[in-house]
Amino acid sequence: MHLHLAFKVVSLYRYLVISLLAMHKLEIRRQIIHMLYGPLLITLYHFQILNNSLLLGMIVGGIFASYMIKRQKLPFFARVLSFFERDHHMENFPGRGILFYTIGAFLCLVLFEPYIAYAGILILAVGDAVTNLVGRYIGKTKTKLSPHKYLEGTVVGILLSIPIAYSFVPNLTASITTASVAMFLEMLHIKIFDFEIDDNLLIPLGASYTLSLFV
Repeated sequence: MHLHLAFKVVSLYRYLVISLLAMHKLEIRRQIIHMLYGPLLITLYHFQILNNSLLLGMIVGGIFASYMIKRQKLPFFARVLSFFERDHHMENFPGRGILFYTIGAFLCLVLFEPYIAYAGILILAVGDAVTNLVGRYIGKTKTKLSPHKYLEGTVVGILLSIPIAYSFVPNLTASITTASVAMFLEMLHIKIFDFEIDDNLLIPLGASYTLSLFV
């Protein structure tokens, strides 16, 4: 039931993804991958093609691949990754986004019921991507929490995240609260020992935890 609802949510932005494929800007390409990766993980996990052990293996493999790419040992993968990765990430931490995305999804699936985890992962996939695109291309009002985030993007991200949360937990208060918390975390820049915690980790965990409080 929950997966069927998730597929309905995915279909709502399928047209957007197809439209964006015709564009060639780096951020457009990055957000296309962002929107597709979450639903792909959920589908593979639900049908038991992926499990927690395989996800953990993907994380370990991703860390190793990132290290090898940084040392210029995997030139083919580096070229493919550079098509979707920001230059400073390629230099400092190749594959940072997709790695933290996978870690966030893995932790959600370990810590929460599957349908709660699915909601958190989908909110990351849709809300975070749309927030970035709207803020970057039509945003006018910068937030006080980050000079690189725009209020317009945050508002749109919340509005699109609410029906995702509601499709898994049909409680409007829970959905609004979860969407707001998730997009608030998207604006933050949290550092631990000068290492910035990626929002691909914060958003799904924050969204899943918040939603679980209403179940």
